[in-house]
Amino acid sequence: MATVTTNLLSTPLEDPRVERVRRTALAAYVDGKISFAQANSRVRKALERFHV
Repeated sequence: MATVTTNLLSTPLEDPRVERVRRTALAAYVDGKISFAQANSRVRKALERFHV
């Protein structure tokens, strides 16, 4: 069974704190430093942390 992952990296976000995390995670993913799943996880955790 496949796992469905929401692509949080391609969606600009309203909250500037979460947007900063999203851009940093996206840059790290593009540079090959982290996987897509890790980058997406960072954004999801930021959304939870800032209650967005």
